[in-house]
Amino acid sequence: MELPNKGTILVLPAVSSANVPQLAVDLLVHSFRIPFYSLLDHGGLLYPFAGPREDPAPLENDSATRLPKSGIASSLEVYHNSTVTCLIQRSPTLPASRSLFISKVLLPFIQQNKFSRILLLSSTDASRRSDPGGQKVIRISLYDRSFQGISTPSILDLSRKIAKLSVDEGSQPEYEEYALPARLPGSGITLPFLKAAVNDNLPALSIILYAYEGDNFADAYYMAELALDALAIASPPSWTPPPSWEGVYGKKQRIGLEHGLYG
Repeated sequence: MELPNKGTILVLPAVSSANVPQLAVDLLVHSFRIPFYSLLDHGGLLYPFAGPREDPAPLENDSATRLPKSGIASSLEVYHNSTVTCLIQRSPTLPASRSLFISKVLLPFIQQNKFSRILLLSSTDASRRSDPGGQKVIRISLYDRSFQGISTPSILDLSRKIAKLSVDEGSQPEYEEYALPARLPGSGITLPFLKAAVNDNLPALSIILYAYEGDNFADAYYMAELALDALAIASPPSWTPPPSWEGVYGKKQRIGLEHGLYG
């Protein structure tokens, strides 16, 4: 698929522990009103998925006003404007299909559209980490100085020392800067994609959050802020969550004599 705008920033959420990346990117899409562009053919490499789609409210005088307000959500969706492209994967890969999905779907899409930067958002199972008291976020960069305020090893260094820890002393305290870790439980395509990015010399950065299953809305807001910080983009005046978030845990019980349990 060829997009109308070349050289945008690609934001790619991995299907991973607690689905924090999907929540974070949905929050970004609705808060910045990034319009839905198209479904992307995944060649049958993802589990089938269909449901109602929630498009963000269109901007005034924007081409998104010509798009329907809702539609069908599927396994792989593209949201796109002149600055950012969000490729949202909503279902996991079929067994033994991660490498094929990366090589046959993601890499051709990336190469065709010549993205200036690639931000992979992911999460990993916090209950399976060996250092429970460690930092909450892992930050991996595969290139130097392309992101503001980041100084990391070069791709050549990473390819030679792919499993070696490399901490940036000047980074923010909530981050740990790594070359590629040996394992990230529950992180989906994260490690295979980053290894492919090393081999293809892609300008990729990944933010990986340790997460537990449960109510992860706070983690989603946190990851969205981390993404904007990595991209040097100012936060929106106010966050706009998708309308469906209101009903995730049911409607709030009205309290009082008129509306309580015995009202």
